[in-house]
Amino acid sequence: MKYRNHKNAEATARFWGKSLERSERYAVEEKEDNLDVYIYDIIGWPFNDVGELVQQLSASRASQITVRINSPGGDVFDGLALYNALQSHAAHVTTRVEGLAASMASAVALAGDEVTAHKNAMMMIHEPWVLAAGNQHELREIADILSKISGNLLDIYYAKTGRDKRKLKQEMEDETWFTAEEARDRKLIDTVLDAPAAKAAFDLTMFAHAPEGYTPEGRELTEREIEHALRDAGASRSCAKQVVAGNFKSLREAEIEATNRAVKNVLAILKG
Repeated sequence: MKYRNHKNAEATARFWGKSLERSERYAVEEKEDNLDVYIYDIIGWPFNDVGELVQQLSASRASQITVRINSPGGDVFDGLALYNALQSHAAHVTTRVEGLAASMASAVALAGDEVTAHKNAMMMIHEPWVLAAGNQHELREIADILSKISGNLLDIYYAKTGRDKRKLKQEMEDETWFTAEEARDRKLIDTVLDAPAAKAAFDLTMFAHAPEGYTPEGRELTEREIEHALRDAGASRSCAKQVVAGNFKSLREAEIEATNRAVKNVLAILKG
């Protein structure tokens, strides 16, 4: 794909306020006949490799797959690849919106045989958009491609809900944010779970109508999730592991100095 070059990757990273340094965005845990998949960040290029996740899904013989989602969206083509991989898997797939399923993440959420959301989670659908530069002919070509992508996403929402396509299309054009109950009323999800959602923890200022101060009540994070959050904030692997283990005193002074700000910020968030 022509757009996947280093220059565009840097622009995309600046847009999302993220580092291009690869980190473990997707966690996959398999226990007996169950597979848990965590999608807890931006989906796909240039931050993570959806291809690896699709391969893991294809190789899994689990009869039950639970996809746990807290994501502001991401690359539409990677998202579609993930949606199709989940849709075509022989397992019973349950998707669970644990904080936010916005933009492309909302489409991925609909790949489940059963779509669920925590009671104070949110979902957002909108028209696809792109960072673009070029002459009038190139921009018109991009607009035509966006129109086709919009049609593909509309078909996904329609396949799940069976609602009037004109109303769905208008909700996409309006950039519509749904509470879990509103999403259920519109048949985007099947079940509202009576449990608090994860914190969104994303910069949502790129969206026109993001709810102001949207920070759902948090749940207890796993050690793996805490370690990932610390590493994403700039902590070294060894530092993150020691913090999670509670071995604060064993951290070297130089290591603390190098990651002090990142660790303090993340710990403040985790402690709420």
